[in-house]
Amino acid sequence: MFSSFVQDEIVLVPDRLFLTAGTKIERSYYNGWDAQPSVRVAWTPTARQTLWAAISHADRTPSELDNSVVSNLGGFTGPNGPVALKLLGNVDLRNEQTNSFEAGYRTSLADKVSLDFTAYYASQYDQETTEPGTSFFEATPAPPTFVMPLAYSNLLHGESHRFELAANWKPASRWTISPGYAFEQIHMYLAPTSHDTSSVSAAEGSTPVNSVLLRSHVALLHGWMWDASVYFVGHLKDPVIPSYTRLDTGLTWQWNEKSSLSFVGQNLLKDRHEEFVDLTGSAATTEIKRSVYAKFTWRF
Repeated sequence: MFSSFVQDEIVLVPDRLFLTAGTKIERSYYNGWDAQPSVRVAWTPTARQTLWAAISHADRTPSELDNSVVSNLGGFTGPNGPVALKLLGNVDLRNEQTNSFEAGYRTSLADKVSLDFTAYYASQYDQETTEPGTSFFEATPAPPTFVMPLAYSNLLHGESHRFELAANWKPASRWTISPGYAFEQIHMYLAPTSHDTSSVSAAEGSTPVNSVLLRSHVALLHGWMWDASVYFVGHLKDPVIPSYTRLDTGLTWQWNEKSSLSFVGQNLLKDRHEEFVDLTGSAATTEIKRSVYAKFTWRF
């Protein structure tokens, strides 16, 4: 894969209006050349306010799994012998594409409080579906089997809506609290020629509708800092994954401008939790475990 990126920021009105334009240019093994442009504008009417908007185009290139997977999903005994259900890749799969429209507003209400609001709308097309193919006979390996194939195609389209709220509050000179909330709804639709029965549910249900976070940063004495974060992630409908709450915390000692030492704990509330399940069996499903680590950083 070859990938390059170019971007330029243009000052339209000094200290007030800025335009940023750029594009990613990529050539992949599967689908050749592709451009993914983005245009952003930001307006600062006052020193405490910023309004911005953006239009972007993004593509997802098919992976090796999409192109060449062969996964046995199950089977049964039919009137003429064994029947196998197989998922097969598609070498003619196109890029999945998205056009995104974003807008946001940031303001500082006082020296100790700032607010961010962001809204997104995305239009997706050429999204991946799983379509039934023509059955065929497979003599080897034994026993001889009739195969009912399912293959990937690009017969799904839709849209997603999302907004985010975030804030920073300094209740004390050394303490910063940062709450946030995100909401997202996805609506997908099949092309008239599609016979897919699962992709709409999977696309709409594989993202949590609600998620909440709360971060705390405390600057202690003698270069020590304490950070703690709590995340709540709503449940998934397809695959069915229950909601979970995650707690991370860490102590950092910054003994000079270039060096620091951190002790961090992640996922401390439970020994492990599940975040996603691959129902096709083509990739391993993992659980996120509780972890503790130390990190040394040296900048030069």
